[in-house]
Formats: sequence, structure tokens, C-alpha cells
Amino acid sequence: MNSTVGHDVTAAALDKGLVSPAHADVIVRAGQKLPAGVTDAQRRIVEEKLVAQAQRFDPDQLRRYARRATEAIEPDSTVVDAHEDHQLRTEEEAARAQTRLTFHDNGDGTVTGHFTVPAAAAAFLRKIIESMTSPRRMPKEGGPASQGSYDWDHRRGLAFAELLEHLPTDHLHDKTAATVVVTIHHDVLQGALRAAHLDTGQALSAGEVRRLACTAGILPAVLGTGSVALDLGHETRLFSQAQRVAKGLEHDTCAADGCERPYAWCELHHRRPWSLGGKTDLRNAVPLCHYHHQRIHDPGFWHRYLPEGALRFSRRP
Repeated sequence: MNSTVGHDVTAAALDKGLVSPAHADVIVRAGQKLPAGVTDAQRRIVEEKLVAQAQRFDPDQLRRYARRATEAIEPDSTVVDAHEDHQLRTEEEAARAQTRLTFHDNGDGTVTGHFTVPAAAAAFLRKIIESMTSPRRMPKEGGPASQGSYDWDHRRGLAFAELLEHLPTDHLHDKTAATVVVTIHHDVLQGALRAAHLDTGQALSAGEVRRLACTAGILPAVLGTGSVALDLGHETRLFSQAQRVAKGLEHDTCAADGCERPYAWCELHHRRPWSLGGKTDLRNAVPLCHYHHQRIHDPGFWHRYLPEGALRFSRRP
């Protein structure tokens, strides 16, 4: 846990048993992520607010509130939104850098693996596995069984093995495997820096959710003023399989300059964003691999089209 030195309010609450060490860690980290220029007095206001919330919420819930801790000192909601989005983008970039997968052959016919992946990817995997291990889909195996009698770790292991055996070997599927609802405000689709949320509870940066919104199988719950639903599950803007095949006749690889990722592993991106009136037709379709599709929706990168049609990326200063 980070030291609470310099965080007197948190240290006092920790000594009195009002907050746990896990809560204190969230509060200290939130203080470290406050924007430059925040005064000591403002930091104390933020800290006091988080300590009060820590007495009502568990550390995971507090972590979500902490991303918007500047609400205690910043009246402009767009500034708060942008700061939260910046934190999410930073977390997502760090998560991609830490992503790992290892295997260990146990020598008895089994292999033990360990993975570290971004939280959103884990949310997709969890939803797939949970749908495959739903009690209603489980075989009776000799008679009715209560949920409590299931060995859930074993069930999930079997489902994961089944999932691996059905992965395609010649291409990556163009759709996200799990149907996930993304709650997103209309202004976010139009370019605002504001967080959105999956129905799994996972928060995503605006750029990441705009990338996911390009992918079939993601159901957007688009909200307007007062969080009134404007659109739910509207997929006519998504490129069809026929369009993917047709576009594949024009491209062998990802459209990013110098990228050799095969077209079959690419996602189709709207060159002119759908949110700005771009049409879902072949002229507006750009094949991008997963990496470059993330980059084109990342406000930390510039991109421009070269004369021959390829995309070139550069990091913003």
C-alpha cells in the first residue's frame, strides 16, 4: 500500500479504524492523480470527501468514485469528465503494457496457465464463460442438482477448454464473442472525452468505447439528455459479413502504413465516423488490426491518410 505520509485526514481515519488499508490506498492514489495546479487546500477537500465516501463504499466502489474526485473542487462537469477519461486512458495503456500469458506443462496431461489482460477483455471472457456454465445449460449428469453442488472452478475450466477448441485457426472472428451492452452518452459518440460503461460494470475511456462501438456484437445503449435512451441495440451502422468479404478483395493487410497484419484479422472502421454522418458502405470502410483500431480512437495519437490510402500514426506532443 502507498504511504499515507502527507495525507493526514486519511492517516487519522485509518488509525481510528474508519477506513481499511485498501480504502486508504485508493485515496492516496487518487491524490497522486489529481491535475497539476491543484492547491494543497483543494487536495484536502478532495481527501476529506473520499474519506467520507470510504465509510460507505467498498474499495472497488470507492475506486470508481475516486476517478471523479475532482467534482469536489471543480464545478465544470466537462473538466471532470475529461480528467476521468484521461485516467481511464492511462490505465488502459498501462494494462496493455502489462498483458501477459504463460504456460506450464505439469507433466500429467494438464497445462497450467496464467494470464494478465486488460479488465475489459477479462469482462468479455467472464461473460462468455458464465453464459456457457449457466445452470440451465448444464447436463443433469444422473439427476437434478442444486447450484450449490456444482464445482464451479471445474465447470469454468471445461467451458474454457471448449471455447479454445472452437477458436478459428484461419482468422480472427470479426465480432466480439460476447454480447455486451455499452452505456454511452450521445455526446461521447460525437467526440466528447467522457467515460462509458459496459453492462459488466467495467468503465472504459471514450476512445476505447468508440472502438468497441465499431464492432458487431456490441449493443450500444445511447443516452441523451437526462439519460433518456435514444437508441438500444441498433446495428444497421455495423458492417455486414458481405461487406467484409467485399472489402477483403481490395485489401490483404491492415490499412496502417507498414502494418502486415492480415486482413482476416482486421476490424472495419468508419473513415468518416458514423456519429458525424459517415455511411456504412465500402467507400467509408477502413480495415484496421486491433492495435491500430485502438490507436485511431485514442486522442493521444494523430493519424493522417497518405496519398495511396494508407494510414500513418504519430503520438501527439
